[in-house]
Amino acid sequence: MSFKSFNVDKVTTVKELEERISNAQPGDTIVMAAQTWKDVKIKFKGEGTEAKPIVLKAEKRGETFLTGNSSLEIGGNHLVVDGFIFKDGYAKGRVAVRFKIGDLVAKNSRLTNVVMDHYNPADRFEKTSWVELYGQNNEIDHCYFGGKLNAGVLMAVKLNNLESRHNHHHIHHNHFGRRPKLGSNGGETVRVGVSTYCEESSETLIENNYFDHVSGEVEIVSIKSSDNTIRGNIFEASEGVLALRHGDRNVVENNYFFGHNLANAGGVRVINGGHIVRNNYFQDLGGKRFFGPLPIMNGVPNSLPNRYIRAHDVTVEGNHFFNTPHLELCVGSDRERTQIPDHISIKNNVFYNPKSSEIFTVLDDISGFTIKGNKYKNDGSALKYKAGMKPLKEEYTLNAEGLYESKSFQPKKPVIESECGPEWYTPIATTLAASDQKIKVSSFDELVKGIEKAENGATIEIISETINFTKGIHLTKNISIVCNGKERTKFSFEKNQKQVSFFTIENGGSLNLKGIDFKGRSKVGISKAGISTSKSPMIQHYSLTIDDCAFHHFDAADYSAFRAYTSTFADKIEIKNSEFYNISGVALNINGQTEQLGRYSAEEVIIENCKFKQVMTGAMEITRLGNDESTTGPHVVIKDCDFVESGNKELGSVVLLWGVQSLEVDNLFFYNAGTSGRTIRFEDPNWAVSTIDNILSIGSGRIESYYPRVGDHITTVEEHLDETKAYNMKREMNKGFQPSK
Repeated sequence: MSFKSFNVDKVTTVKELEERISNAQPGDTIVMAAQTWKDVKIKFKGEGTEAKPIVLKAEKRGETFLTGNSSLEIGGNHLVVDGFIFKDGYAKGRVAVRFKIGDLVAKNSRLTNVVMDHYNPADRFEKTSWVELYGQNNEIDHCYFGGKLNAGVLMAVKLNNLESRHNHHHIHHNHFGRRPKLGSNGGETVRVGVSTYCEESSETLIENNYFDHVSGEVEIVSIKSSDNTIRGNIFEASEGVLALRHGDRNVVENNYFFGHNLANAGGVRVINGGHIVRNNYFQDLGGKRFFGPLPIMNGVPNSLPNRYIRAHDVTVEGNHFFNTPHLELCVGSDRERTQIPDHISIKNNVFYNPKSSEIFTVLDDISGFTIKGNKYKNDGSALKYKAGMKPLKEEYTLNAEGLYESKSFQPKKPVIESECGPEWYTPIATTLAASDQKIKVSSFDELVKGIEKAENGATIEIISETINFTKGIHLTKNISIVCNGKERTKFSFEKNQKQVSFFTIENGGSLNLKGIDFKGRSKVGISKAGISTSKSPMIQHYSLTIDDCAFHHFDAADYSAFRAYTSTFADKIEIKNSEFYNISGVALNINGQTEQLGRYSAEEVIIENCKFKQVMTGAMEITRLGNDESTTGPHVVIKDCDFVESGNKELGSVVLLWGVQSLEVDNLFFYNAGTSGRTIRFEDPNWAVSTIDNILSIGSGRIESYYPRVGDHITTVEEHLDETKAYNMKREMNKGFQPSK
């Protein structure tokens, strides 16, 4: 869509802007001054023509900012918005840019060279959208959208009025930047339609966009309508899939998926009917199941549109798969999704998986599949499913661009990454800060001042035997605090009448601890936790590492060593070589989400070589409540840990794991623990990947799970042994211990 400007007016105030919009004529250009426009709500309404659109543009790209509670609504015909940056705030009306004003939709209008970067509310579960498309024949191009950290689809094509169907919108050459895992459903980046209108034709074209580290949830692009085309896009290091979730007759072609071997990087997920998936390129995708390279799904018999209609009448043709080991057919097969795919044609594809024995994993009856004309390379094993498969005769090698090629196949990326998004904009950095700075401290005042002046990522070295806190410390930086002596430095409060934590991780904060002894009880008051997250919602992710530390005498109701509160999220929590004793509550309370919505508080939790003794309520709780399938975590590893006289409350649990999607439990020792309930209570969906093995339980409760996951090396001793004899038995058993992984 090209245009030529006629009258050009520059405005510097909201009043001038509103007056100029209300009087705009075809061919006019309204220029918003290069300044910060805070809390401005723009209603861009007008009637331009194809030859003479009305243009609203920034005076200078990169210097005209919309901040605070700013939003833009577009209504009318042939309108163009160009060159603004949304940042430092969020739209409290839930949508930043909407192609509709009241009932007046936008048609033949364009959003170009616009930036939205970290335009988020404080609460990660407050839902907002950045763009809602209504009307017809609208265009979004060369925009940057990155750093969306809260719930809600980033860009939604809406079909809930007649004027917005058969819309022929064109979404192209945009850069969709980093979106980390939300830890909940509701993290789609682009969604076309919803299940309510999935049988309606949208006819939206999504092409030549760059999806860069986009991992909000399983559905990066969620198609929930019919007759759309998704072609020529690049998906780079993005953990999720392009999902044909609802609707029919969608075409997915010439897209390139580069997974970088990430565990949840996927390709195209196929549900419903009439789709064509052709000439796509898939490389180094580690995803399984819903996150797989090509999940072709079972359905629910007589399903309503919003559940699962089986894949049917689908053509998968001319695609190339390189190092995609988890190609699964009949994905989702369970007691509900029993209807197998039907009339599925998989033909003339190349499957290059030299480290795999099989090309496909078949999860149900594949009599509805026709497989023919495909070529493959595996590790040389005989294929179980070999119909329609012939060995490759030519070699594939990596070219200078990192693409697999052969004499007959010369791939070319459909778009150059630098062509996507505004060429003048540099996104906000999102990597965790690091620094070589080291600051030595020997008192509490020096510790506080050291943290205040520390660079992000700096290390604070404690050079004294004790630090007496007079208040809690709130962290908004990535800080390491380490003891440089042979013995752990003792942290305690002189008094703690307000019962605050030693450290509270706030937005922007992360903490790495080594060699610290936390004593919760002071002469006046007890710390509620050694470390906690903010009680207020945190939009930014954090990480926590604890090594060679002790937490003790947090001995009042529900007090903990670590507590994660609601609406906070850790990328990783790693705790090793540490002790926890004389604690009243749950020592490690990573149970911050209470709703049955599949939400959780940490993506990865590793607890290794730790001892828990006399922890009243339980050693740990790590939960993901609800059974939503759109997320990846939590991933939990618990190894080489002892649990002594802990979790003995009636019906209690020493270790509570609820909804964990990936679990490795190895070499745990329970002594007089969980005596009135359970040592381990583990409730997970049947598709979770879990192992529980090498357990010695003496005078302790039982292991309980709905789906049995327990291994062969579980030793239970019901008779009472004193602690010395119990540890002797543990040592003898560990001489032959071999981890299960």
